[in-house]
Amino acid sequence: MQHPNSSSAAHSSSSSHSFRRNRIVLVSLVIMAVMSWFCAMTPWISDDYAFSKNGAGLWTTQVKEYMEWSGKFIGHYMARVLLSGPEWVHPVLTPIMFMLLVASGTLLALGAQWRERLRAWHLVVVAGLIWIALPAFGTVFFWRTGTGDYGYSLTWATLFLVPYRMLADRADFRLPGGVLFVFAGILAGWSNENVGMLALLTALGVTAFRWRASGRAHLWAVAGIAGAALGWGMMMAAPGNAIRLAAVGGMEKIPLASMKALLRFMEFWSTEQLEMLPYFLAALLFAWMLRRRGLLKPAVWIPAMVFFLMAQASLAAFVASPSTPFRAMSATFFFTALCPFSLLVALNPTSLKARALFVIFCALLFSSVLLEARVFLTARSVTGAHPQQSLGNINYPETDKYFFPGYDIRQINLYSENWRELVPWDEASTLQIYESPDARALVLCNIVFFENLPQGEVHVGARVHTSTTSSLLQGLARALSEGRNEGVISAGAVALRYFPASADVTDDGKAAVHIPGIKSVDDIACIAVKQPGKPLVWRRVTIARQQN
Repeated sequence: MQHPNSSSAAHSSSSSHSFRRNRIVLVSLVIMAVMSWFCAMTPWISDDYAFSKNGAGLWTTQVKEYMEWSGKFIGHYMARVLLSGPEWVHPVLTPIMFMLLVASGTLLALGAQWRERLRAWHLVVVAGLIWIALPAFGTVFFWRTGTGDYGYSLTWATLFLVPYRMLADRADFRLPGGVLFVFAGILAGWSNENVGMLALLTALGVTAFRWRASGRAHLWAVAGIAGAALGWGMMMAAPGNAIRLAAVGGMEKIPLASMKALLRFMEFWSTEQLEMLPYFLAALLFAWMLRRRGLLKPAVWIPAMVFFLMAQASLAAFVASPSTPFRAMSATFFFTALCPFSLLVALNPTSLKARALFVIFCALLFSSVLLEARVFLTARSVTGAHPQQSLGNINYPETDKYFFPGYDIRQINLYSENWRELVPWDEASTLQIYESPDARALVLCNIVFFENLPQGEVHVGARVHTSTTSSLLQGLARALSEGRNEGVISAGAVALRYFPASADVTDDGKAAVHIPGIKSVDDIACIAVKQPGKPLVWRRVTIARQQN
């Protein structure tokens, strides 16, 4: 006969488990509902219209692109599915994929004991960290053309790594399906250049570790590695990659092949290290707290260190890339965010102070979501117009890393010079340049349009309004050292205070410089024009105001 206390304890445990499961489900539904609303509110932009033209069929069009433009077959195919299907596909499918990313990221942090450890607040924190950390969240999860390429690719790779995380914890971990895991490897490897590489190297590292420790390698693990290697190889070997590289400037754009590109990469790399620094400092703080409690064991700090190395490897991969768009850094900042999170869950904070901090985090996250919802609603007056009609139709009231048109994605083709015909030059303001002839400028769609410039390459130092660590530090440097009477500004001071950007000047003295986060001509602090045989001199800019 069962003891009454045993029955009561079992009932209590069952009720607690049910309550925990219901909270997890509720949180997941709320996260997906928020994502669904933003996906539905995101306007179509120029690339969406171009990618939606699949007259020959989805498969045939994608094969043609593979041969003539890009090897990212799976990501771009999924983008075409979102663009060619009914309007509800994106608001339904993308939130599910985002939730899978949140869940798989949480499992990577929790490891093999996830069933006992998983809590609803874990999902909230991971979703919030992704929302905050990704430098181009909107183009990764809201932009129809980019979501399949960047958001879904990151999800495939993260899901693929979950079984390897379990294998790292348990030598006897088994995965049903065995050799069929090769298809998951293909999805992960053929996802995106740096993401596929990261998935392949991580899976290889875990399998090698387990083989060395136990003397055997699981069939499913080897099959997954083979699939990832095949997928990544197919992506990198695409004939279209060479065509695309030539179109964007050729080998001189790749840091490994050009000193100029390498210097640009080093500047980019150091800037991104600065953006990742707050997360790594948080990880050090949590590690110190764990050590004080005697909980900083290898099973705790090794996963955090692996996430750190994955973030660094993903960032270093750009040394072989001709460009460094914000959206391509999603994997870098995703694993950067998982680094402190994995230590936080090991702390398992339950004190009143910890609960208060969690409430503050949720309040800040909720306010950020509400502010972005306002931005999306404000843009509704503009989104109804076709993006190619005029610059005015795409000059949205506000843009940022969530509402991305014009911010992370240029809506104007600056590779040709046809943009000159679209600019309302009569609205341009006069720029008084220290000890140089005046120029004129106009800011639309996060682009500064110049005229009356000398021939050469124009460099701009701008005050940008972005939610980044570097922008915050630049603002602090300006508050401490910016002087109104400066005429010529040193290159070091420009690098410390302003966001740098440059573009070639056309034959008629015009230039278009894309600067994410610039709001008006008042944000132009200084310019310099690089000319053959002359030093680059940064000169203070002031705006000529009309007297009433």
